[in-house]
Amino acid sequence: MNILLDAITKWAKTTPDRVALVGYEANQTVELTYSELLNKIELVAAELIAQNIKALALRAENSINWAIVDLAAMAADLVVVPIPTFFSDAQVEHTLEQSGVDALVGDWQAWLASHPKQSFNQQDHPLSIANLPLLRRNQLGDEETRVAYLPETGKITFTSGSTGQPKGVCLSNDHLCLVAKSLADAVNGTAHSHLVLLPLSTLLENITGVYVPLMLGVTSYILPGEQTGLLGSSQFEPGLFAQALATIKPESLVLTPALLLALIQIAKQQPSLVDSLKFVAVGGARVSSQLINTAHALNIPAFEGYGLSECGSVVCLNIPAAFKAGTCGKPLPHAQIRIAEDGELLVKGNVALGYLNEPFTQEWLATGDLAQIDAQGFVTLSGRKKNLIVTAYGRNVSPEWIESEALAFLPMTPLIVTGDSQQTLCAVIANSEDVEAKVHVLNRTLPDYAQIRTLLLLDNPRAISGWYADNGKLKRNQIEHDVAQLLASTTPELTLQAQKIQRIDLPFQQHITSFQTAS
Repeated sequence: MNILLDAITKWAKTTPDRVALVGYEANQTVELTYSELLNKIELVAAELIAQNIKALALRAENSINWAIVDLAAMAADLVVVPIPTFFSDAQVEHTLEQSGVDALVGDWQAWLASHPKQSFNQQDHPLSIANLPLLRRNQLGDEETRVAYLPETGKITFTSGSTGQPKGVCLSNDHLCLVAKSLADAVNGTAHSHLVLLPLSTLLENITGVYVPLMLGVTSYILPGEQTGLLGSSQFEPGLFAQALATIKPESLVLTPALLLALIQIAKQQPSLVDSLKFVAVGGARVSSQLINTAHALNIPAFEGYGLSECGSVVCLNIPAAFKAGTCGKPLPHAQIRIAEDGELLVKGNVALGYLNEPFTQEWLATGDLAQIDAQGFVTLSGRKKNLIVTAYGRNVSPEWIESEALAFLPMTPLIVTGDSQQTLCAVIANSEDVEAKVHVLNRTLPDYAQIRTLLLLDNPRAISGWYADNGKLKRNQIEHDVAQLLASTTPELTLQAQKIQRIDLPFQQHITSFQTAS
């Protein structure tokens, strides 16, 4: 029994002509009704079984065909390994090596041409499945590359860690469907159309953009990034996003905090573009209450959530009926949570099977995130346990908390907070107009121990070698080391890797509870 496929079958029988998916292929809009979708899933599943495929790596831009292959693989009971198109060459190689897939589906020809050692048939006219190219692994070396998957594995989602090397999280189809069911129950009746914006190769959009709408019998618009504005993992064109909003008029979206900032700017300039929205889930990083409140003031129904791949994605979510700004909501029915003595959030329930070759055996999963639970059951995140700053005065400060609060004042110039073992906190930030004044305003919203007392301004922090992993995550230990040396320097002119550094020491600001965000 598969509750997602059962739901699709139900809608195909009861409302066969209702539109399930809308996409864009060959320069034209394509619509699939629920009856047509079910038929395609069954046909492609039969093809996958006939090809005797055990596991496939799916690498392609967002499209209806991506969703069809994913759902057909679920129906055929084989393993899917979604690979983001923005993964580096090294990450893709690592993913293929670790997962041991015997087939590649999607945009692989150009990549394979530059990686001739890969043991996949490279044909001038490859096979296709759901209109996506299909490449099989060569027979030679099969036994060497065969991976013993954890029992019941249906999907392996690779999450890039702080080192930039992706880890394969093994999830069963039951895991995925249970999360989708919890989300569907939570938002049922709220929205009737969803616009996919994040890559479907990310588990969050895979579940919220495909599984949840289909479970509810509503319509999901799956367009390539060149039409929605999100190119790769972090390149964003607000104009394309605004155009998609105007054309589609979606009722739901799933955004990261950075994309919510973009939507806020769009709403300020063209308020009517957000009129259709009924539910906007925001996740992927902590979201400040100021940002959520700003969104609500602009008629954007933004609701923060929290999840991680090791729990099949979403664990907690704010919804209209149970909402508290600054929190990530209450746990969904499929998950139980508690806080460890050191403040770490622990989750029980829908926990993954494990990592590749590393089954989970613990009852409670240690998330690595610091959190609090209030009397009403709302969960507030403060940051990653491993990133916790302990000042010279013994105060524990999460840098992610301050960095997320700063987005309300410095949306285009994110700062990096340091200060481990230091008397006060320091922030590294790209030099921009009024940055000092905006940090002054930020400080007035923070308690004294969390205020930024030193600014280090430079032209381009991202150009500093050793500060960022391949996946874009901060290498905080290296940054702490470099900043500590800069702060200890007695030379009149500070430089780091040929970049001039301007140091500004800031006064203490009286904490206030109400404020006006910078425009």
